Amino acid sequence: MSRIEAVFFDCDGTLVDSEVICSRAYVTMFQEFGITLDPEEVFKRFKGVKLYEIIDIVSLEHGVTLAKTEAEHVYRAEVARLFDSELEAIEGAGVLLSAITAPMCVVSNGPNNKMQHSMGKLNM
Repeated sequence: MSRIEAVFFDCDGTLVDSEVICSRAYVTMFQEFGITLDPEEVFKRFKGVKLYEIIDIVSLEHGVTLAKTEAEHVYRAEVARLFDSELEAIEGAGVLLSAITAPMCVVSNGPNNKMQHSMGKLNM
């Protein structure tokens, strides 16, 4: 059997329970621009999709043009607020990380500062 050289973990939904929180932040972001979306539908449709792609899709569907950088600012602020008050680790993630002796890496589709925020808040 081969020796494990390193273990890579996805951050969102694997180590931290952030996907529902991010979906709620999308809903809040679009509400700021007058677009009402269902949180469950947002979760189902856009889990794992990049922010600017979501903005493009929703803008097209609602016949509007949103300034992506302005929308991103609203989204990132809401994610940070929700992470500070609600973010939790996936059950058993901390124990698993403590037990692994191989080098580890955490990866994410999101920006590095979001990942650092979530991992730091949960002392991982």
